[in-house]
Amino acid sequence: MTCRICTANDEEALVEQMAEAMWSTQESADTHTDWSPWEDAGPYWQRIMREFAAASLKVLRRDYANSPQLKA
Repeated sequence: MTCRICTANDEEALVEQMAEAMWSTQESADTHTDWSPWEDAGPYWQRIMREFAAASLKVLRRDYANSPQLKA
């Protein structure tokens, strides 16, 4: 299996996909609020999640890209 993070050619698209996935993980954590899908999250939350996704991607690449545990 090829690592999506390691082989991505479109950084912006990868960050967008990660941000949307991260946003959707919060739906089950917040049971007291009506949850909006990613498209309706609004510019503020989309920006915040993109920034978080970009930071997470940076850490993953920096600290784990050459990790023997990730090699199949």
